[in-house]
Amino acid sequence: MITNENIQQIKNMQQQLKRVLNHYRMVEKENAQFKILHQQLEVDKQSAMNEVELLREQLKTVKLAQALSGAGDQDQRQLKLQINSYIREIDRCIGLLNKD
Repeated sequence: MITNENIQQIKNMQQQLKRVLNHYRMVEKENAQFKILHQQLEVDKQSAMNEVELLREQLKTVKLAQALSGAGDQDQRQLKLQINSYIREIDRCIGLLNKD
């Protein structure tokens, strides 16, 4: 037998369920927004990392040019090390090309 008390409990449970579902939908929307933000931040991060790498290469080039222009003993040593580094990298690239 269903009493008024049981009916009231059912109504209370329905209201609670509606509140939980509404909260769940809000959280889903917020999660989707955070996913979009995360993707944008990942793109920004990758862009910044690429820019840092480009600036590092430019710095190497500037140091090499400075070493060539006013080569003291330390600068000559640094220049030789840099040239050797480039040669090793070129040799590695040639080796990779020969594997294909």
